[in-house]
Amino acid sequence: MKLFSAKSILFLVLFLNIFQNGKIIAQYNYDLKQLGDETVDYLKLPANWDGNDFLTLSAIAAATIGMMFLDNSVKTFLQKNDSYNKSLPVEFGRWWGEPLVMGAVGGLFLLQGALAENTPNKRVGFEILQSGLYAGGTVFLLKTIIGRARPYTGNDQFTFKPFYFSGDDFWSLPSGHTALAFSLSTIISKNVNSTFWKVVAYIPAILTAFSRIYQNYHWTSDVFLGGAIGYFIASYVHESHETGSKFQVNFFNSSNLINISFKF
Repeated sequence: MKLFSAKSILFLVLFLNIFQNGKIIAQYNYDLKQLGDETVDYLKLPANWDGNDFLTLSAIAAATIGMMFLDNSVKTFLQKNDSYNKSLPVEFGRWWGEPLVMGAVGGLFLLQGALAENTPNKRVGFEILQSGLYAGGTVFLLKTIIGRARPYTGNDQFTFKPFYFSGDDFWSLPSGHTALAFSLSTIISKNVNSTFWKVVAYIPAILTAFSRIYQNYHWTSDVFLGGAIGYFIASYVHESHETGSKFQVNFFNSSNLINISFKF
């Protein structure tokens, strides 16, 4: 998946550059050391799973496999009318799942939070970037191992070429855009108090899932698994930092400056 890989590399570069300025970030503890320590914990997770975790994993796997038998029917139905392929909602959905968008949103929250001494915003930015890194890495590994054909190749939903590196035609399962979209939306949803905004936060991710199927880049089962990966990884990341405080946009924090704050 050349395009996704290139954007992922840029996302990683942006991520590391944001943390490079230790004077701004390290004093608040959302730094590369914390990222490294928590990444080690993340990689150790499977060794600590209990029965409920394996049950959840089995349910997701079973649902994904079950959806595979419906994939072609959904594709055929949606491809009957592709006149909205470049419409605003469909393109917005694709855009919401782009690695660079996630990197930019997370980076802005993290830097704004550091400069304005706004701890909730620093945490939100850190969580967005961290969950994106974990979700992206997990998706990349699975895509490589599974090697499923994309629907636009003309192959059916049960065509696989594991460890295929000559392009991204066989990197369909799971959907990377959907994983990142649900990761981003989940972090935002879990960091707001309002039930209304918690629900609204998922609308862009749902558009991403639909756009990946409608634009014929993914099967339905691809976006289901991608969405599950994004949701559960983001939930894990957020819960590991849970303090009870929600983000607020605090542009300035000084007695000599105007203080503008929005709470959600």
